[in-house]
Order: sequence, then structure tokens, then C-alpha cells
Amino acid sequence: MLKKLFIFIVAVLIVGSVAGVFIIRHIKPAEDLDLNYQNISIGSKVADIVKNRKLEVQVTEEDLNNLVKQQLAAHSELPNGIRVEGAKVTLQGANLVADLNVNWQDKVPVGAQLLFTLAWNPPNLIIEHQSTQVKGVRIPREWVQLAPIEIPIEEHLPLLIGVKDVQFQEKSIVVQLKALR
Repeated sequence: MLKKLFIFIVAVLIVGSVAGVFIIRHIKPAEDLDLNYQNISIGSKVADIVKNRKLEVQVTEEDLNNLVKQQLAAHSELPNGIRVEGAKVTLQGANLVADLNVNWQDKVPVGAQLLFTLAWNPPNLIIEHQSTQVKGVRIPREWVQLAPIEIPIEEHLPLLIGVKDVQFQEKSIVVQLKALR
């Protein structure tokens, strides 16, 4: 009887270990991502205004990627022992899909995909977390709940220029500008 119990415990430990290794290998990030970003060049955006003769600036997916990475680099520590190590964002109209490489408890690397919605709430562009998935499995919102990210667009504009409106397109955001007095 004692021998059967011992064999059962060893079998459970082996199966549990194999399952744990399989899960950890399955959830690891699919690609190497980082939080390196480039500051957005205001000069080139102003040159676009002059060239197009329209008071609007187009914020591309790459620009938004740099802005989000800048915010994540400043706030890489998340609740529940999660640390963001890399990101890549994809713009889909008023939705933003972020592929993140995170590390849980400084031990388990995880590749996660987060869905955000974008909204214009003057004077800030608001990026609000909606859901999280790891390898197609939705994670309960209580496990990963992020505060909305506010990006003050007017801080990136020259003096005497303000934001009139923001429109979300498939792969860019159009910021309509106005002259301030």
C-alpha cells in the first residue's frame, strides 16, 4: 500500500513538472521586443503642415508606437509582479493592439496581447485597456488591470498651436490643429 502511494506521488510530480515546463514554454514570447523608442520629430510634422497647406498632422502607427513605448518605459512595473520588457503596437482605427513581452515575478517570460481603445478627451489622447490574452486565452481583467494612459498631444506641438479635433483612421491618427491667440 505504501509502495503504491509513493509511486502515485512520484507520477503526479513528474506529470506536474512536465505540464509546468510545457505551459512555460508555450506562453513565452514569440518574438523579441524592446522598449526602445525615438522621440517624435516636431520639425518634420510642421514641415508636413507647410507642404500640405492643411492645419493637420498625421500621427502614424510608428509615431504612436514610440509614444506608447515611451509611456511603458516610464511605467514598466505593473500590478501582480508583472514587468513590461518589450512592446509593439498596431493601430486598427480607434483600437490599439499591443503585443507585449512581460516577465512575471522576474521568473516567467510571457508573451501577451492587450487590446486598448483610443479616445480624444481634450487635451489628452486616452488609451484605455480593454482585455488581455496570452496565446489566445483571455486573462481575467482582475489579473491585469491597467490604468488609462493619457498622452498630452499639445505638449508635442509648437507654441501658439492647439488641437481642434482628433480623428482615428485605420493606420493613423489625424490631429486637426488650430491657431491659439
